Amino acid sequence: MSLQDEVMALVSQVIKVPVAELDADSGLGTVQNWDSMKHTSLVLALEEAFDTGFDFDELDRIVTVAAITRSLEEKGGSR
Repeated sequence: MSLQDEVMALVSQVIKVPVAELDADSGLGTVQNWDSMKHTSLVLALEEAFDTGFDFDELDRIVTVAAITRSLEEKGGSR
């Protein structure tokens, strides 16, 4: 499973949408139920699942599946 697939699976679980409805461009405001509250929950779940942390400046950038995946790749993230 690719990192992006792992991210989409976690997004699906936290945001409560079928993974089939997600792609790299899916994100905050473009997916039903993905609002600021769910995004906060998603960030916490990502930090736990990938044993990493996001600094305050990153939070404005990691608002799509692609951006989350890119950030995790830069951190060397994997489960």
